[in-house]
Amino acid sequence: MVGHARVVLARQGAGSAYVRQAASETVKLAEAVEAGTVMETAFAVYLMADQQPRRFQSDRAFRVQLVRRLRGLTEANAGTWFDHETGKTKRVYRELPPQAAEVMGEWIAKAFGAVGLFLARMDREQREAAARKTDADRVKMAEALEALT
Repeated sequence: MVGHARVVLARQGAGSAYVRQAASETVKLAEAVEAGTVMETAFAVYLMADQQPRRFQSDRAFRVQLVRRLRGLTEANAGTWFDHETGKTKRVYRELPPQAAEVMGEWIAKAFGAVGLFLARMDREQREAAARKTDADRVKMAEALEALT
């Protein structure tokens, strides 16, 4: 994904501005954050989408939030300003234009999507198996209590 982004940036002035901006943000992320941290965060968002699907109205909304979470890992996407009323420095995250976020989200989904969905399914199956075991243990306990009376 980063290699593709570097190729896009190497083409001087060619292509969509949004694609170039997505490529620039991808390279910034790769240079500022370890790959393992990016993968963990991306997979965590996939798990959240599986466990709480109503949080994301559409696949597009999911991908944009995925981009926001990943961009939030680096300080390069945050600015600060001084609020004279409170006397405090405030932190502000710079948002990507929606079109650039969509492009970056598509790239990330292609890179991590299959593994993210697989991990989410495995997690769901493990939770369901644990719930079935708990239910079976409760039935055994109830039967044992019945046998005592």
